[in-house]
Amino acid sequence: MKNKITFFLATAVIAIAATACSFSTANMSSLKTSKDKDGKQETTSFKAGDTIYANAEIANSMDKVTVKFNLMNDKGTAEPGASVSVDLPSSGTAKYSLAVPTGYKSGKYTLTADMINDKGEKKDSKSVAITIDGGSAPAAPAADDKKDTSKDDKSADKDDDN
Repeated sequence: MKNKITFFLATAVIAIAATACSFSTANMSSLKTSKDKDGKQETTSFKAGDTIYANAEIANSMDKVTVKFNLMNDKGTAEPGASVSVDLPSSGTAKYSLAVPTGYKSGKYTLTADMINDKGEKKDSKSVAITIDGGSAPAAPAADDKKDTSKDDKSADKDDDN
């Protein structure tokens, strides 16, 4: 009888320990940056006026995860307005985009994606080194450049005739 109780208790302890442990194989299989939403034009070099697109692939996740994207400068400081969190119900692609404004300092940056589980634990992380040329963006033609001035000239002529 004593052996049966010991066996029962040992089995119960093992069962409780097994359910308390998480053996998830959820991971971030890749992080890629590109110049297009679909990720077909992969690159790590961007200019002012470009949009940085990034896709973080989450694999083997049965539970909700949050992917936190951060763009850090060469000093390790997060760039203002460049941090984004994306919630996924399970495995899938977390998408990031950031239009590079004029005035960004030219240099090396790091885009990091952290995979956070539903308990708030960081389970995986990947980063990509990127280069930004922060020069000015190409100038858009002004709307006034193509203004039809023929009407203005005629009205000016009428004023001169009077």
